[in-house]
Amino acid sequence: MSPRTKEQNDAIREMRMNQIMQAAAEVYLEKGIQLEIRDVAVKAELGYGTVYHYYKNKHMLLEDLLWDALNQTESAVLSALTGDAGSLLKAESFSRLLLQKCIQDPSVFILLKTVADNFQHFPGNRFIKLFADFQERIYWPFVETVRDGIDSKSPEKTANLIFGSLVGCTALNIHHNMRNEMDVEGIVNMIFSGIQPKE
Repeated sequence: MSPRTKEQNDAIREMRMNQIMQAAAEVYLEKGIQLEIRDVAVKAELGYGTVYHYYKNKHMLLEDLLWDALNQTESAVLSALTGDAGSLLKAESFSRLLLQKCIQDPSVFILLKTVADNFQHFPGNRFIKLFADFQERIYWPFVETVRDGIDSKSPEKTANLIFGSLVGCTALNIHHNMRNEMDVEGIVNMIFSGIQPKE
């Protein structure tokens, strides 16, 4: 049997890291910041040493998880922010896509919840850059869409209300094991039913 090529090793590494991050997201939903590398190894059905080989501690793992979630979030909502629809429809589409992504990928929900909580459970200042990137790539483009399409004295407050509603609805459904039963369309319609378009 010949040794694996660099490409094969890279593919295995990427597959393992995805497996570990998916498991970490599920464990985080169950235990929050109290998760341990051992918990992740059990959930991923990998040896503790294998997980530890990739991540020396849970904070490194969670940092990778959140950065990956930021990239996933940006990819998910990009079409809403760059489409030809009016700004109110863009804001609705953004919210719908974001909620759908939270259901499909718990790490996106964890990112949104962590940002909403101002990273209070994470030690030190290691997430300052992540927060700044989230603001630049997700939050401010959404605020601009709100500013252009919604009659609001404070677009930031309106954007925060929408984000908070999406995070809250997702949290309720996740923590009651109803993630797959979420009525994305109904939730987005309810949130936007009281929002007045700009004339």
